[in-house]
Amino acid sequence: MVTYETIYIADPNLAENKVGEINTKVTEIIKRFDGKVNNLDDWGNRKLGYKINKQTIGHYIYINYSAKPGVVSELERTLQLRDDVLKQMTIRVVQ
Repeated sequence: MVTYETIYIADPNLAENKVGEINTKVTEIIKRFDGKVNNLDDWGNRKLGYKINKQTIGHYIYINYSAKPGVVSELERTLQLRDDVLKQMTIRVVQ
């Protein structure tokens, strides 16, 4: 098992239940790869460093998890296909 951190930025105009939907989908993908969510933290709306799709504010979500290496490509693919996710970034945590 490898530990990863993913931060994704959702559209700030999304309803709270839609953000919850994204979080549920991400958690399901992690569990499908025999993973475990260590920490899921909703940082709320914050100012972006630069405009993304004409947005100046984004809804930030941070997730720390352990899973098999294939999870990253599936997670990033799923988030890229969603129109309500502006950006995502995943890093491997070295311990």
